[in-house]
Amino acid sequence: MGKASRGKQVSINEVLGNQGRQEKELKPSQKSPAKVGLQKTTSIIRFIPVLILLFVSFAVYFNALFGDFVYDDTSQIVDNPWITDIRNIPTIFSKSVWSFQTGTAISNYYRPLMHVVYMLTYHLFGLKALGFHLVNIVFHCGVSVLVFLVIRRLLIEQSITTSSIYLSPLFIAALLFASHPIHTEAVTWIAGLPDIAFTFFYLLSFYLYISFRDGAKRAYVLSLLSFSVATLFKEPALTLPIMLIAYDYQLKEFDDTLAGGMKRYIPYIVVSGIYLLVRYYALRSFVPMESYANLSTYQSIINVFPLFREYLTSLLWPFNLNLWHTFHPISSLFEAKGMISVMVTVIFFIGAVAAYRKNKVIFLGLLMLVIPLLPVFYIKGIGGKPFAERYLYLPSVGYALLLAIFLSWAKEKLPRAAKGITIVFIVIVGAYTAGTITRNNAWQDNFNLWSDTVKKSPDSEMAHNNLGVAYASQGQWDRAITEYQTALRLKPEFSKTHYNLGVAYASQGQWDRAIAEYQTTLRLKPDYIEAHNNLGLAYASQGQWDRAIAEFQTALRLKPDYIKAHNNLGVAYASQGQWDRAIAEYQTALRLKPDYIEAHNDLGLAYASQGQWDRAVAEYQTALRLKPEYAEAHNNLGVAYASQGLWDRAIAEYQTALRLKPEYLKAHYNLGLAYASQGLWDRAITEYQTALRLKPDFYEARRRLNDIVSRRH
Repeated sequence: MGKASRGKQVSINEVLGNQGRQEKELKPSQKSPAKVGLQKTTSIIRFIPVLILLFVSFAVYFNALFGDFVYDDTSQIVDNPWITDIRNIPTIFSKSVWSFQTGTAISNYYRPLMHVVYMLTYHLFGLKALGFHLVNIVFHCGVSVLVFLVIRRLLIEQSITTSSIYLSPLFIAALLFASHPIHTEAVTWIAGLPDIAFTFFYLLSFYLYISFRDGAKRAYVLSLLSFSVATLFKEPALTLPIMLIAYDYQLKEFDDTLAGGMKRYIPYIVVSGIYLLVRYYALRSFVPMESYANLSTYQSIINVFPLFREYLTSLLWPFNLNLWHTFHPISSLFEAKGMISVMVTVIFFIGAVAAYRKNKVIFLGLLMLVIPLLPVFYIKGIGGKPFAERYLYLPSVGYALLLAIFLSWAKEKLPRAAKGITIVFIVIVGAYTAGTITRNNAWQDNFNLWSDTVKKSPDSEMAHNNLGVAYASQGQWDRAITEYQTALRLKPEFSKTHYNLGVAYASQGQWDRAIAEYQTTLRLKPDYIEAHNNLGLAYASQGQWDRAIAEFQTALRLKPDYIKAHNNLGVAYASQGQWDRAIAEYQTALRLKPDYIEAHNDLGLAYASQGQWDRAVAEYQTALRLKPEYAEAHNNLGVAYASQGLWDRAIAEYQTALRLKPEYLKAHYNLGLAYASQGLWDRAITEYQTALRLKPDFYEARRRLNDIVSRRH
């Protein structure tokens, strides 16, 4: 790799830089119009690669803009109360990442700025997935530009230059990063925000530190601030101080005293310490939850090797991508998988040692590839799955740096083959672009995503479970049940799937089966709040109100602000005629969520049961203001008007309910009553007959129909 003293090629950047220095020596009056024009033109030219890079970064993810909320997006955004109110910011900074979901949530992650960005996006775009996708893509565009800038500074450090500004190794490497398919999980998946956001501020901090070391004194404070922001997005940001020390040692060769170096690093270490203290306070432990409890310490160590090999393979061959790579741990290094992985690791290590001795910037690139991956090698601390493609987002910066170095070396050492090599890598950029655009389609909705995942990981219980959820969202309950049962064959103790299977059975009215699944769920996970609530609903459907009340109360003991459980408990009290208790529960639900439509309707029914018709009307009207197409509320409002003798208004409400829901039994019957009260006998007969067609054993409708018929004869 040629240095300045070895006949280096002169880049256009250097030409422009030299020209700028020469013109600084001239007074404005001495500059000719031609030189001024050239200076403006060359300034614009220098920005063109960045503009092209921004365009490519955005274009490859353009089709992702139209994707839906998928996988964790629903729970992290759609069902996340934290992001709806700025007053939740103190809570966001004092709780773990999932604490908004349930009162007993346990998480190893502390990422407050993720929620803050979601909050800003929510207030700009509402709950429109396009807005959240746009934020991710904008971050990716920014990261791609930073990759370009950081690699340029590192290459300049080693006097590695090229002659073309458009097809330079630097530019091609940045394009490869921008279009790399391995990034789709981080960019296309809305919940991948922490990876791209922390990477942005990580690289920005690194770039500013380089600037500081090159003489820009003010850049140091900005670098420190950017590092602080990165840590609040995701934990791997803590690896940055290691990279800064490596940069100084490799490229700056500790050109000052050890004490001077420590002065630069101590503030970063202090920030890291403050972050860890705040994190400990929020999580109440550094690692509150360990996964893969069946793994011994020995297995946890040896499985790092196949994990490392899989990350390298995916980075080099980013095709056949998969959301859920099933983890199959090895038991011994002497297994074929273990031996191959150890060989790959040893080869990598030998290459790193050789680079350390001969080429410092290559060694830095290898470090940049490995160091950010260190946190994910603690398998027991990673929830869900040890391997995730999004974890390669930052490490791929090291990959891009290595490619830039290789292309620079090829241009210098293999001038005849350089053009062909450049063409090959341009073709790779094209293949990456096509791969990314195609992969984005898999993330369009939950059905596409989990269908693709099940094909690629048929032995993943999580993939089958989530495909079942996708089928359930489409009302395909039989297919959903099949997927849940497959998931349980793979993992019989999977509490989430037992719960989902219970929901599927309940949706089909198979209450005994639903109850059995909810009970199994609670045996496996006694604090599963939603299972207590749904078990209460199942008991209620069978008229077992005391059992239902007990389950709702248990859910509320676990999570006092569980809105649905408050409303359901109100319904249970109402069914027993305990109207005051019912009203208190509905009011609590509405205090927690003022726009809870069903609670307004149920509170209206409670007031109506006590003859408080004005209050009942007010609640029904509020429900209809929030949801004009709420057929049940229109029917109930009709009943309230009828009770006040306002028959025209009552008829109008019943008719609206039937326009929205033509097979609405109660509305047909109530409309018959209203017509009969005004002597519109033919119309009343029609409505009673329709009600009897829908429910042949509807005694009251038949009795009133017979009364009219006998009266007319």
